[in-house]
Amino acid sequence: YVASSVPKVEKNNFDGKRVCIVNAVGDDQRVSSITSMIKDGGGQVELEDTENIDLEHTENIDLFVHITGNVPDFSKLTDLSRDEWDKLVNQFINTPALVTQSAIDTFVPGGSNDPRLFKDAKGRIVIIGPDLPAGKKISGHERAKVEVFRGAMRPFATTVNQELSDVLKSNVRAFLILPGTVDGKEPNDENIMNTINYLMSDEAGSSSEVIFCPDETR
Repeated sequence: YVASSVPKVEKNNFDGKRVCIVNAVGDDQRVSSITSMIKDGGGQVELEDTENIDLEHTENIDLFVHITGNVPDFSKLTDLSRDEWDKLVNQFINTPALVTQSAIDTFVPGGSNDPRLFKDAKGRIVIIGPDLPAGKKISGHERAKVEVFRGAMRPFATTVNQELSDVLKSNVRAFLILPGTVDGKEPNDENIMNTINYLMSDEAGSSSEVIFCPDETR
């Protein structure tokens, strides 16, 4: 289910597509970068934030992109207050699930009440999770703090796609992109965009790979 790179896709799969970017507050730089690249590819972009998730008014969207933002700086997970811990759980687990559910509802209106409507429905959802820390001397402890939340997102993406494809016979897919590398290289937004471009293809819809680490190429 996990891939470190995607096949090279010559075709621009953003041309004429409508994309909704749902941003966690605080990751404006990546939002700006991805927005520019989608527009350069001929796509249209709508922006939403996670403070008030309501995607019901969005129409004819081909792709939802949810950017979770990164794990904040703190010393130890065990030093966090309950409120601080709950905020992290919301940011990296509950909110991505809510965005995914809301996006699926726009692709398959009424699907919650009548699962038959999912058959042959189309749509793409891409969650961009927290980056691994970048730098020359990153401790295993620093990486582990991020992996707690990246690790929680992996089974979510896998299970959602198994339900969509195997049970509901749908062409709606929810992919997870995890930027950064274990050796501390800076994440590259171009790698993210190349991956999303591939994920918009029919080939990606029939693949079992649903989690991508685009910076981890060897």
